[in-house]
Amino acid sequence: MFFLVCDGSKGLPEVVENVWPQTIVQTCIVHLIRNSFRLTSRRDTDAIERGIRAIYTAPTADTALAALDDLDDLDEKWVEPTRR
Repeated sequence: MFFLVCDGSKGLPEVVENVWPQTIVQTCIVHLIRNSFRLTSRRDTDAIERGIRAIYTAPTADTALAALDDLDDLDEKWVEPTRR
């Protein structure tokens, strides 16, 4: 069994899957976190970072799910309204 951690590029996982179909492909946690901030306001970054950190540092799956539920309330707590 192979395990591939990559930066989120689409080409590499496809090629690896063609050669080794049983490979598990996962995006690197650092790249996932960085991509989470691409569309957020700088003002909201610290609060969002705390919410995300609570998920990926959770000691159990249940704790991570609870942190995810807290992060789901994001629009009420942190994100400034988008202007249309």
